[in-house]
Amino acid sequence: MTEALTVVTVLYRSAPMLAETLPTWARSAAGLPVRFVFADNWPEDGCAKVIADCLDEDRYTYLPEPANPGFAAGCNRAVAAAGTSHVLLLNPDVWLRDDSLTRIRAAIAAAPADPIAVGLAMRGGEYTGIEVHPISLFNDRPAGTRRRPIGPSGGGAVFPTAVFEEFGGFHEHLFAWGEDADLAYRLYAAGRRTRPLDLALRHAGGHSVEGDGKLLGFRAFLLARNRILVAARTFSWPLALLAIPFIALAHCALAARRARQGLLRPFLRGVARGLWESPAARREWRGERFGIASLTGYLRTGRAS
Repeated sequence: MTEALTVVTVLYRSAPMLAETLPTWARSAAGLPVRFVFADNWPEDGCAKVIADCLDEDRYTYLPEPANPGFAAGCNRAVAAAGTSHVLLLNPDVWLRDDSLTRIRAAIAAAPADPIAVGLAMRGGEYTGIEVHPISLFNDRPAGTRRRPIGPSGGGAVFPTAVFEEFGGFHEHLFAWGEDADLAYRLYAAGRRTRPLDLALRHAGGHSVEGDGKLLGFRAFLLARNRILVAARTFSWPLALLAIPFIALAHCALAARRARQGLLRPFLRGVARGLWESPAARREWRGERFGIASLTGYLRTGRAS
């Protein structure tokens, strides 16, 4: 395994977006020991050609997967193919500036053993990694927040490859939306701390489901189910019992929002599925769990440096 960086990207209906963002990645990687691995979960839309037109053949690996195993599985497969000491998980709807990869590599060199949350600019704000939230359990962490992130967001994350593999990567059953929080809680519980890098990279967000009612429903289902499963898998029993009223409150509030969006039925199916699958989900993870001591330590954390 060489001391270099691989950009890992999962694609799904991403060709138009990638045609905009990939040239910025190529410029940012110019002259640097950076490779690319693309796991394409929708290879029929032409991403292969976009990549071939932008990158030299020896600079990237392309992994088509027509069955679409999900974002989590795509990331795991791409990381396994990276062959470098570090990977940068980067969504295809993120633009890089010319110096972005240079700054990311400098952050890696400063503390090679640490995961790094890469800052993204989206929804009118700037966010870096994932934070613990009293109602929703996990949320995008505003850049510059007093407390460090519990872990990186899957849209912009640097992992030492060995650390990612040690923790089993993303839990593939979650499919998408919440798999990064699941890993973040497990990393934090085991004492792995994430450093923020507030780059504020432009991130469009939602390109893979935009304008498709069926996919929006699927996302509502997964978000509802996965929030419950993340708590069941990663929280200690005392913290899980403490969190139950907060989870219930969050899902009541979300139910009203989903009803206004016309997504109440898939949301309720997700809640029911999450409750049904919780016992099995808890048995699947046998490592350290995020407990009251972890939460107390997180709340006492000072300003990230």
